[in-house]
Amino acid sequence: MNKREKFLISSLLWFTGLVLLFVIIYFLSIVKFNNAYMEEEYHELPIFQKQIEYAISPYLENKDFKSLEKYCRIFENTDVKIKIFDKDKKLIASSLTNDKESVLDESQDLNADSQNKRKFDIIDRHKIIGLVKKVQPGNEAYYLKLTVSEEDVMKILLQAQHYLFLFILLFILFVISSIIYIIQKLRIPFNVLQESVIKIANGELDTEIKVPKLELLEELAVCIKKMAQRLKNQINRLKQLEEYKSDFIQNVSHEIKTPITAINSAIELLELKNNINEQDKECYEIIVHQSKMLNSLVNDILSLSEIEVEKTGEHKNFKRFALNELIESIVNYTIPSDIKINLINKHIINLLGDKELISTAVSNLLINAVKYSKSENIDVIISCVENFAQIEVKDYGIGISQEHLPFLFDRFYRVDKARSRKNGGTGLGLAIVKNITELHNGTIAVKSNLGEGSNFIIRIPMENI
Repeated sequence: MNKREKFLISSLLWFTGLVLLFVIIYFLSIVKFNNAYMEEEYHELPIFQKQIEYAISPYLENKDFKSLEKYCRIFENTDVKIKIFDKDKKLIASSLTNDKESVLDESQDLNADSQNKRKFDIIDRHKIIGLVKKVQPGNEAYYLKLTVSEEDVMKILLQAQHYLFLFILLFILFVISSIIYIIQKLRIPFNVLQESVIKIANGELDTEIKVPKLELLEELAVCIKKMAQRLKNQINRLKQLEEYKSDFIQNVSHEIKTPITAINSAIELLELKNNINEQDKECYEIIVHQSKMLNSLVNDILSLSEIEVEKTGEHKNFKRFALNELIESIVNYTIPSDIKINLINKHIINLLGDKELISTAVSNLLINAVKYSKSENIDVIISCVENFAQIEVKDYGIGISQEHLPFLFDRFYRVDKARSRKNGGTGLGLAIVKNITELHNGTIAVKSNLGEGSNFIIRIPMENI
């Protein structure tokens, strides 16, 4: 289950929880509403009594009991029941067709003060609220009785509320079903689209983007398809430019190496003749030195170009090799007579990478330390730190000013230009080291202060993908 599906399921559960909360609140509101409604019915009875009293007074005054009965029957289907008794408290008119109360029941204390304080409960549906009023429109007295049965009122209210609740429940079920349907409808095409996007992100730019028929995803799929095509075209153009650049560097280097070879051949002939006089010897040495520098520069440019081209490739030709043995051989071949190089193996490491390039990187750092640090001791430390192979080249020489550290790995950057040219530096050594490290998905850092020496640290993952 992916994150998107987990989010959708959790959202659906949250929605279901909110629905349950709504149902509880709805039920509590119904109870409160029913009680409030019955209270209102009770308080409205005196007002209704006055209206009824005004309406029946003419019938009672004229003793027109038939018209009175007809008037009472108007309220037959209402929740308020009307009964009228004569002076002997015998029933003369009622809103009920078969009213069993033929004589006024005085046992019901409907006018008691306690009625004003009563609370209504929908569970007890057999309570009756009402009032009895003595009316005297003429010379004779009559009794008007108004009653409201909680059972009848609640039956009407609950029936309406049941219909309302059923409607809300069906609506909620419809909404949940619609959400589930939409999720299911979107899930398959969205997953297909996601798989295509992941393939494109992994470099498979020829992946076909299937445009779903759903309008919700169609526009997104079309945009992704256009983006993938533009990205592919851009990458192809960059690859073409890289090829042009590589061809240009190869051609220029070849053209430069041709005269360098001729110059070196001429130098060798002059050395064989051994007839250079003291006056021309200085010019001869300048030619030899500059020829070596130019040859070194061309080789460094070619190496850097090849590494950059390899960095753009998706598949790297890495093999596992013994890092400790490789660096030991480099140290043995690099040691000058007046400098001590200490190899410190903290861990034995088998690294997955390009053996020749790692050798070049470490050699460049060692050569720089020997040439420029003015240190009598140099430490080469091999260790394993957090699943990274770490190579440190540490000297105890003159150090490097802090202002130069951010630019050390830039091409052709020199801390001391005069000293670098004197020692034959091209300004590309550290740039090559950085590119080799990045090719192996690693990092390079430097720690240095003036007068305290320098420490160059290469960190490369133990498992390169």
